[in-house]
Amino acid sequence: MGFLLITSSLFWSACTWNLFRPPHQKTVIAMASFLLGLITGELALFLIPCQVLLAGLMINAGAITGTWTTLALLAWFIAGIAQLIYLVNSSLSGQVLRQVLDSHEIPHLSPPEADQQRKRFWPRVGKPFAIRLNEVHCVEDVVYGTADGETLTLDVYQNKAKQNDQSSAPVLLYIHGGGLLEYGGTKKGQGLPLLNEFAQRGWVCVSINYRLSPTHKWPAHLIDCKTALQWIKKNISDYGGDAEFIITAGDSAGGQLSAMMALTANDSQFQPQHPDLDSRIQGALCFYGVMDFCNLFGQAHNDELAEYSATKIVDASLDDPNQSAVFESANAIASINKQTDSSSIPDCAIIHGDCDSLIAIEESELFAEKLQQASENKVIYSRIPGAQHGYNMFRSLRSELVLNELVRLAYYFEKKHRP
Repeated sequence: MGFLLITSSLFWSACTWNLFRPPHQKTVIAMASFLLGLITGELALFLIPCQVLLAGLMINAGAITGTWTTLALLAWFIAGIAQLIYLVNSSLSGQVLRQVLDSHEIPHLSPPEADQQRKRFWPRVGKPFAIRLNEVHCVEDVVYGTADGETLTLDVYQNKAKQNDQSSAPVLLYIHGGGLLEYGGTKKGQGLPLLNEFAQRGWVCVSINYRLSPTHKWPAHLIDCKTALQWIKKNISDYGGDAEFIITAGDSAGGQLSAMMALTANDSQFQPQHPDLDSRIQGALCFYGVMDFCNLFGQAHNDELAEYSATKIVDASLDDPNQSAVFESANAIASINKQTDSSSIPDCAIIHGDCDSLIAIEESELFAEKLQQASENKVIYSRIPGAQHGYNMFRSLRSELVLNELVRLAYYFEKKHRP
């Protein structure tokens, strides 16, 4: 029993250190840090009481047998205090984004809306994996196109009470993450809290699958996003959506693609099948996106992942000067330099956790800085203190607080373009 106590103490002490100082120098270690940090950080509200219970059972069973077990218990206690501090900091996550929105003069929600949010908050946080909302209906696996022998599908989320409503609702196009790689992510497992929240509030939300690497190379991913946009513009009225008001959103690689959608409107190289498509969008939400693809600007955590992405996604060498154009075409920061019309860039929100072990927050910082210089519309950048990569995959104290502020931002987008 003493050995189990020491082992538990070492494990939870390591987990706690990872919450505050996640390693990122090596890709494998960074992945482990991400998974461990996501679980122990976003579920701290539940894991801290479990640790107290476990430690109490061990003590009651006679685990304290000498100096080493006493020290282990002390270390575990200190780790527990640090986890409590982390949990308190999580409860303040929404304040940072709220202050940023205030600085951009984004209106607050009406008192009835704010009251509803407060009433729903704790019941949702108490069920972190209960993502689906009863008021939301999802039409799954609608075909929006084919490419390279693959069928491309999307899911449509709607408020059940408005399924037969013919009024035009705002539209959200969500693009999942996963490093642009096969088995990295799907529309079934990412963005669900955001999709359900917006759909409940009357939006028509579309979540897409798209071609992935290494089977398919860049720019197949972005081309599919444009194809999905074409489908939405032609068909979303059948679901009660407004084809003239579409914003994109995405996490990680999806954040990269969401940014690229904002920066490549009407660019024929990314819409070869629809060269005449008006592919402008009215806004973009970019969550911890890969903004410095292949580390062209030296902002990424390490070159190891850059080399891997070059091989698997672009199928080219970073050292080959003849391939520089294709790498720049996938790099959101580089794409800003190609903008010639400052009014053509829509409002963009860039949100990134400062404890992200997979994608450096510096990527989003530089992207936001350069975008502010190039765009005459709003560029809203916010760091989320203590947030690991993927912090918003399920309902947690932090993710719900941030989501509440995103609802406020969504209302702003809607009022600006649909007065």
